[in-house]
Amino acid sequence: MNKIKKKLGEVFSGEGIFSSAATVAIIATVVVVNILLYIIVSAFQLYFYQTEAPNLEISGNTDTLFAPAISKGQKVKIMFCMAEEDIEKDETGTYVHETAKRFAKRYPDLIEIDYINLITMQNQKLEFVDLSKYKNDMQGNENRIRRHSVIFESGENYRVVTDTYTSAGFAPFFTINSERIALAYNGEEVMAAMISWVLASEHKTVYFTQYHGEIVDIEFSNLLASAGYYVDVIDLRNNEIPKDADLVIISSPTSDFEKAREGSGIRAEIDRLNTYMERGGNLYVALDPYVKKNMPVLYGFLENWGITLSTSKDSSGNTVNNIVKDYNNAITTNGFTLVTNYANNDVAKKIRTRVEKYTGGDVVISMSAALKLSADAKPLLLSSSSSVLEADGETKSRSGSYCVAAYSEKSFNGETSRVFVIPSVYLAVTDSLISNGYSNKDFLYSLIEDFYGGGMMPYGCKPILYDNQVLQNLTMGTANIYTAIIMAIPVSILVCGAIVIVRRKNR
Repeated sequence: MNKIKKKLGEVFSGEGIFSSAATVAIIATVVVVNILLYIIVSAFQLYFYQTEAPNLEISGNTDTLFAPAISKGQKVKIMFCMAEEDIEKDETGTYVHETAKRFAKRYPDLIEIDYINLITMQNQKLEFVDLSKYKNDMQGNENRIRRHSVIFESGENYRVVTDTYTSAGFAPFFTINSERIALAYNGEEVMAAMISWVLASEHKTVYFTQYHGEIVDIEFSNLLASAGYYVDVIDLRNNEIPKDADLVIISSPTSDFEKAREGSGIRAEIDRLNTYMERGGNLYVALDPYVKKNMPVLYGFLENWGITLSTSKDSSGNTVNNIVKDYNNAITTNGFTLVTNYANNDVAKKIRTRVEKYTGGDVVISMSAALKLSADAKPLLLSSSSSVLEADGETKSRSGSYCVAAYSEKSFNGETSRVFVIPSVYLAVTDSLISNGYSNKDFLYSLIEDFYGGGMMPYGCKPILYDNQVLQNLTMGTANIYTAIIMAIPVSILVCGAIVIVRRKNR
């Protein structure tokens, strides 16, 4: 004890006081600088994430996905369209090849890898391979088979994955931004999804509506392909929704759908949509709450399903959407990017349980309106109890826990039709889907499987992130707690130092 007192005496006397004060000042400066950086980064909505080491180990979450096929004795062949030694030298191909080898090693009774020479049309056993079989997909659309193509085949099913975006090759296995820079490697997920696709006995199509200003993120399309869909578009002005449509998506429209005058005998867009829903259709609607143009036909359709946008009047008497803000349970200082909660109903519980099993993260959305529900509509995602509603720069409500995603179900002639609505375009954009901190991707997979009745999904496949501007799992409320804890360290040192100095002077 005397040694400890002696040492403390040295620290808080003479040069000891100066060195202690300098240490405290340095710590305090570092803390303040970090806080300022965090505030600046958050204000401009930039999110930094430490890039993972290039670990290509597969997660093993695909064991459940492939178990039925293995038990049935099914086989999958993965064919690369170049020699093995050439793939190993390819900057992007070496990743894809390594992932394929790891799948083959983990599932030796299911997966076999082969290599095709596009000049001689021979495989590694020098057997002739008729590639003309794969020049069209199973719907008749053209496939472009190149050196960077990867062909998946099981029985009569096949799928060709070809890079049509870049000259680098193997782009479908990566997340590519608008500047053609790789943000992440998604090899495990794409590989698992394509293997699962060729093993499936049935394939459905998802149709995106068009000609209403709709915007679709390429990563959302890739997710739907990984979920086992053919992805296509449809013009409802001239076409009925095909019978192979398992899902129709209306993504961020900026203009309304057409409605014919009653008694005109004309089949307009909304009539075709109603016909599709009445035969057991599935509909996904993402709305941009900042679109000012009124869309009474589409909004009236959703109102019939019990879902409407929460609105109020601005200073000019115009109707505006109420936007949800949350300064505590958000990841930006402006409060617009929300970390959501699941609602308390059977569908929400089922999705939450599925997501927590594989990912465990929260679902994050941004720039969202609130929804009002009636009839049989139910909430799926909620904002936190600390959230508020704002419109025209004014706070309209402080009650919190607003509905930011909802669903509705109806039965027609024994068929169940389902509608999902989210008043934000952010749920399915690239930076929320490739994040390891949030579960938007697995949420969408579970929505497809557990709500829309799709097949088994490639859950829990984490990307290898290259770009550091992706979401970090840290809300402003948590950040404030961390900041308080960190600030408490130098403050405690200063207080203890002051007490010791005062006590020494008063001896």
